[in-house]
Amino acid sequence: MNRLVIAVAIASSLLVIPGCYTPTSEASLNESSEVKGMDSNHAEGMGDGHHQHHQQHHPDSHSEHSGEGQGEPQKATQAKLQVPSAIAANQPVALGIEIQDTAGNPVSEFDIVHEKKMHLIVVSDDLQFFSHLHPTQNEAGQFQVENIFPSGGNYTLFADYKPTGDAQRVSALKTTVAGNPSPPKEMTLTRSQTLENTKVGLMLPTEAISAGEPITVAFHLEDTQTQTMVTDLQPYLGELGHLVVVKQSDSPTESDYIHAHPMPNRFPGNLEFMTQFPEPGNYKIWGEFNRNGKIIAAEFWITVQ
Repeated sequence: MNRLVIAVAIASSLLVIPGCYTPTSEASLNESSEVKGMDSNHAEGMGDGHHQHHQQHHPDSHSEHSGEGQGEPQKATQAKLQVPSAIAANQPVALGIEIQDTAGNPVSEFDIVHEKKMHLIVVSDDLQFFSHLHPTQNEAGQFQVENIFPSGGNYTLFADYKPTGDAQRVSALKTTVAGNPSPPKEMTLTRSQTLENTKVGLMLPTEAISAGEPITVAFHLEDTQTQTMVTDLQPYLGELGHLVVVKQSDSPTESDYIHAHPMPNRFPGNLEFMTQFPEPGNYKIWGEFNRNGKIIAAEFWITVQ
């Protein structure tokens, strides 16, 4: 049986617990899994939503993950990631995530948010790889899912969950895959990407984006065969689209993560997301859409001043 390496993410509503390491008794590929965590409250009562850690609410926006309290009780939790001691690239890997209180007791009751009890965003630390997964809970209360890591290197897993009767939060978990990383890619500011028969264009009010200021991120979707606007988007996890944002850093943390949902759709083929970028830097964004039952994820870079 593979040895398991456990990475712990401490989720606290008031502070970030400094990172540390939990090595195994023997050398393993993941002995440097970092211990990190922070609460991310989700304003479910605000209706249509987007969420992040440094977001001020906008009257037209959706609810958000934010460090601001939303009137719900907040209890500290810790998320533990279990992975095999040896992870091979391009092979299915069983991931286990257990949520506990700070005394180590398992937390087993969770609310369904956007059709799932847990959303798991997996990114490589160079932000070349992105996957949006939905672990399922077993009888013991642990969340389980398989993932295929495409190359060697460090990965961050953002677990998004809401314990029943508590605030929603995000925990960042770490793991390492042996082998050569993907060749580095130059960051480009292209504003259009074609995925199968869908052309996705990114529209910003300005390229001179300032940190901390609300901004509308919009996507224009066009059918490449008919060269007309897409009008047949189907709901994906209760929304017509999802926006995921991760700030470029050596090792992303919860504060580098944003997940937003679209404002009411005013025009066919256009989806708008209200958000803000907390700090200057480079951000990778993914727009997720469901067309003809197939999920597409368009990716772009944004530079924030």
